[in-house]
Amino acid sequence: MSPVDSSVVMPGVIVLGGHVQAYGIIRVFGELGIDSVIIDNKKHNISKHSKYCKAFYLVSYRHTIRILLGLMGKGKYMNWVIYPTDDYYVRTLSENKALLSGHFTVAIDDWNTVEKFYDKRLSYPIAESVGVPIPKTYYISTMQSAIEQADRIEFPSIIKPAVMKDFYDKLKVKAILCNNKDELIKGLERASQVVDIDRLMLQEVIPGLFGSQFSVGVLFDGVKAANYIIAKRKRQHPMLFGNATTYAETVDIPELLAYAVKMLKKVGYKGVCEVEFKYDHRDGRYKFLEVNPRLWKWHLLAHKSHVPILESSYRYLVKGSFKATEGFESAAWIDIVTDLKARFDLLRKGIKYIDKEKNVIAAVYNKHDIAPFLMQLVYLPCFALSSNRNCGV
Repeated sequence: MSPVDSSVVMPGVIVLGGHVQAYGIIRVFGELGIDSVIIDNKKHNISKHSKYCKAFYLVSYRHTIRILLGLMGKGKYMNWVIYPTDDYYVRTLSENKALLSGHFTVAIDDWNTVEKFYDKRLSYPIAESVGVPIPKTYYISTMQSAIEQADRIEFPSIIKPAVMKDFYDKLKVKAILCNNKDELIKGLERASQVVDIDRLMLQEVIPGLFGSQFSVGVLFDGVKAANYIIAKRKRQHPMLFGNATTYAETVDIPELLAYAVKMLKKVGYKGVCEVEFKYDHRDGRYKFLEVNPRLWKWHLLAHKSHVPILESSYRYLVKGSFKATEGFESAAWIDIVTDLKARFDLLRKGIKYIDKEKNVIAAVYNKHDIAPFLMQLVYLPCFALSSNRNCGV
């Protein structure tokens, strides 16, 4: 999609969230001459400082729909496209899509489809049904059933939520590592205080650090991939069960695309998403981890690789046609600030790393729009104290 004709007024974009991922979205559209506004539940965010952000609304999660309905009532942002950046916003938009679609264009699939990937208890059976390998996973309903499962599983194992949002917000970890049965029981007691125990799963740990983690970023039309990119998520923070990729680079592994297509086609998914895998060196297979039915943190890698996932999504939603592509150029993506910590952790453990890719795009640093990067540095203490719910970098 080429830059828009200045004589044609194109609908703008509303981004729910204001962190690194959101900045990537408004940057891509800003460079195309398309306006963006940010709605976020955190006052400390980097995107609101961008020259591409035309307005910022500080709104708590629970009032997200209220603000959108208020904007509708005022006749503002007619036909603008709404993109979510986290799981809460995904569910909110998807469940209220019919309510919002008379005024806005919602860039998320219907809930009866999205739920299948939002809830991992539904996702893993889908993967198995189309022949995509998964880690050994045990579903539990009660503490007693979990204890019974503990006698059969191998350690180390992890306690993993079916839905990540509440679990991570309250425990500040993506999974609880358990090295034996006693740790498993204690972990379940801890986790069940923040989410219902029947929304927890037990899963084997696939050996290897984040260099064995891969993703397919894709725009899917219900049957096939209109645009796609395949990446190795080479570094992340924290090192184990990281919640933030800090360095990613393109890789050519057609098997991963084939797996992603099988799963998305099975449910007729429409829209952008990230399908995550981990390579298991024990049996030489890539195993499915999860689908994020939204844009992901490192999506600017697609932009650098000349894969117009965002532009194509917008074009389809606004004009009804994709800009389909095949393949991608070699490139890398780096979040300079958080990657410093990830690299330090590697060096401290004596792990060497080599980044050979020269075609690199920064997550936030942009010499043509420097304020978000400067504010990322300013907000760094807040990021480090991420247990503070007002922090959002």
